Amino acid sequence: MKRRLKELCILLAGLAAIGLFVLVSGIAPINASGGHWPITRWFLDYASDRSVDFHSSGIEPPPLDQPGMIRLGAATYDSNCRWCHGRPGSPAPVVAGHMTPSPPYLPGTPLDKEPRELFYIVKHGIKFAGMPAWPTQARDDDVWPVVAFLQQLPQLDAAAYDRHVQVETESDSPVEQLAAQACAACHGTSPSPAAGPRVPLLASQSQAYLEQSLQAFKTGTRQSGIMQPIAARLTDPQIAELAAFYAAEPDVERETTAPTVAESNPADLDEVVERGKSLAHRGDRQKKIAACAACHGPGTIQRSDDYPKLAGQPAWYLTQQLELLQRRARGGTDRVDRMHSIADKLTAKEIEALANYYAQLPLTE
Repeated sequence: MKRRLKELCILLAGLAAIGLFVLVSGIAPINASGGHWPITRWFLDYASDRSVDFHSSGIEPPPLDQPGMIRLGAATYDSNCRWCHGRPGSPAPVVAGHMTPSPPYLPGTPLDKEPRELFYIVKHGIKFAGMPAWPTQARDDDVWPVVAFLQQLPQLDAAAYDRHVQVETESDSPVEQLAAQACAACHGTSPSPAAGPRVPLLASQSQAYLEQSLQAFKTGTRQSGIMQPIAARLTDPQIAELAAFYAAEPDVERETTAPTVAESNPADLDEVVERGKSLAHRGDRQKKIAACAACHGPGTIQRSDDYPKLAGQPAWYLTQQLELLQRRARGGTDRVDRMHSIADKLTAKEIEALANYYAQLPLTE
């Protein structure tokens, strides 16, 4: 027994010495041009699949057929993902094809992953594969639209893909062309509707607020894996031009009617809206909640351009923003801290009431 143990120790020591020699000498190639050995590729793929399956167990997907989910996911994919994974109607990206391992070309390729697994991969990325993690880990709601779109991508041809991600403009104005390329697929423009209730409507917001928000996304002080990469590619002059453009835009239609939140009974909606109206205009003195209208409207009170207008914004979006503020997962401009103490005092029912009240108002109030 002792002899076998001694032989095993000698074997392990020899293997360790060989490993140390390979490490120190540098003879092991790390060049991407050579690719992986077949056994290495199999091992990494198998280990990755098992890890994703294990760590994604217990993740419950939300309904992926909610209004605007696929269009929002398509716009995000086109902005952030197609450079490595391709788009329908175009060949696989040449540069990405020389990565080791190379990213899979997704158009036309059936995905053998469940929604929970796709969510885990998109959110957390994959080590040793060049697949980055989502820009912010605080916003799961940003990731699910991409998952919804990825399930549809294998069935899309080039024309169907373009209908999701392209907004045509006949204008020769550089800022309108920039808005069509960078913003309109999600936020819409006056002739094109916005992509559902997850997306804020930018028309009628002040130029100052829009510019400050884009700068906050650009610097990462406002959390959004969708918006941060887009804003990071914009120059400061482009941000100023886009802010001025959307501030002057007329009312933008919604793709669909924004649903109410928290499964409200339609018969009780009037009561919910009335409760939200009272809270918005009078606040709650007992809970020390100030009236929302003093900073965010509606009304004739002169308000700072640094604050967003809430009238006409989708109920889902408003609810999500207040919940993010409660979790300290939103971020924003220099004044966002003022909202934390207010959001903390709101119950789920009060958030629901406020969101539904503001959602049914005209956008320009």
